[in-house]
Amino acid sequence: MRITSNITADNAVYYIQQAREQLDATQEKIASERNINRPSDDPISTRTLLDLDDKINSIDQYTTNITQSTTWLEVSSTALTGMADILAQAKELVATINSGSTDASDRQNVNDQLETLKKQIVDMGNTQLGDRYIFGGFDNSSAPFSNSSNDYAGDGSQIVVDVSQSSSQAINITGDRLLKGTGTDPSYGTTDILQAFDDLMTAVGDSTHESDPAAIQAGAQALEAGAEQITNAQVDVASRLTRLESMTNLHTSMKNSLQTIAGGIQNADIAKLGVELSLQQTAFEATLSATAKISELSLLDYL
Repeated sequence: MRITSNITADNAVYYIQQAREQLDATQEKIASERNINRPSDDPISTRTLLDLDDKINSIDQYTTNITQSTTWLEVSSTALTGMADILAQAKELVATINSGSTDASDRQNVNDQLETLKKQIVDMGNTQLGDRYIFGGFDNSSAPFSNSSNDYAGDGSQIVVDVSQSSSQAINITGDRLLKGTGTDPSYGTTDILQAFDDLMTAVGDSTHESDPAAIQAGAQALEAGAEQITNAQVDVASRLTRLESMTNLHTSMKNSLQTIAGGIQNADIAKLGVELSLQQTAFEATLSATAKISELSLLDYL
């Protein structure tokens, strides 16, 4: 096979281009500090990085869900603490008149205080987070409770959010379970707390009605059961918050691991690339020099 000058020139150009591409690629990696700047650099590693990125994005979404759920449950916990305090005040108040009273002004005073405490319970039952009633279930068209009726205007639906690929968490406590003592899964008790306040006010009497000691005793027991009902809800909320915290820690650990794996693939070793760049620059200059010498040869050099 005869090696013509055209073949020699083509080969020289090819090797110069190869050396230039390698040099440019190394310089790009150093500038970007990334091993892969486009899919064609390493298709297999690119696929792996895309999969890792999808997993990290999913974790970020679950973390956002958990953060919003935690806020909801913390607001619920605050409202429940307020309700527990109100019931404690009501029990103390009833204890002062548990045998009834012959004093009309005392009866009226206790009656008025019980009515005020009930209104506070209703207000806390209508607690909102943004424009959502936290104890109303999915029904957000109106407040779940009112001072004119003991009826519950919300629904018993559980608001469930995804906290991982295969796990979800209910984040709300519905008012029917909490204050009316109805609903199941979960059930916190069977006491209608709002009705218990009304029954107690009737039992205590007022300025024109006598007390009913037996009814007061029954009302005090209903308040005790109602307080336990609120406590059960508090325990449930606390357990949900604990679970969400555990899921957050799990996601944080998993995300860190995935980012470490992705970094091992993508993050460039600048020191190593610096050595490679120096060697490639030397090789490139040698290629240019050799090509220049070859291109100077002609038939006269062989005569």
